[in-house]
Amino acid sequence: MTHVTTRQTPSDTGPVPSTFLRRHPVATFVALSYASAWALWLPLVILQHDRTPPALGLVLAILGSAMPSTMAILLVAQLHGRAEVRRLLRRLLMGRVGIFWYAAIIALTALMVVAVWVSTLFGAPTPVVVATIAGTLSIFLFSVFPGSAVGEELGWRGFALPRLQARHSALAASLVVGSVWAGYHFPLFLAGAPNRPLALFLPFAISGVIWSIFYTWMYNGTRGSLLIVVLLHAATNLPLSIVYEP
Repeated sequence: MTHVTTRQTPSDTGPVPSTFLRRHPVATFVALSYASAWALWLPLVILQHDRTPPALGLVLAILGSAMPSTMAILLVAQLHGRAEVRRLLRRLLMGRVGIFWYAAIIALTALMVVAVWVSTLFGAPTPVVVATIAGTLSIFLFSVFPGSAVGEELGWRGFALPRLQARHSALAASLVVGSVWAGYHFPLFLAGAPNRPLALFLPFAISGVIWSIFYTWMYNGTRGSLLIVVLLHAATNLPLSIVYEP
């Protein structure tokens, strides 16, 4: 894999970061992302799914999902100044990457649907899928924003991954990011939602680590396009919503 790195020198006009932040930017990012998201999701765990008003549950879920990208923006501003924040955000517009990468998003998404079909051959129940084109498009766009795709990927792949790859191999960085990414979702499996039973957390975590390798492959292959990883995130959420949950 080709490593894609970001500038690591503080801006001359930006704020002066603390010594700990300069030495441990990824650890600081992970700690702040976990703390802020888990604080927002704590009411969901306390109230449980049956007693949480749907509107409150949706708002808290969205806000918690936005914390990795929010913390990434704040830390980039602290480390490198506003110019680097603008550079980070512009990577959300890197769409001229070649048709192969868009085809790869479709293929990886289809692979999840094929996996469900294969499981039915071994006795798993066939899901009853009721999804229109308009409904599927709406779910996809919502997953991009304000859903978790933009809310998370500026953090996981925009901030943490390039800094880890500056010191470790692409595979090692992928495994670390995937593990942290999976663990970050843990409180959602404690909230009692029928589509997220605690028993599914371990398979979810393992799949997150595996998927992280594909994310790194696409991120590096497109020279750091956050648009591609955001689209991959949103596209692979579709089978979870319209196939796996039913």
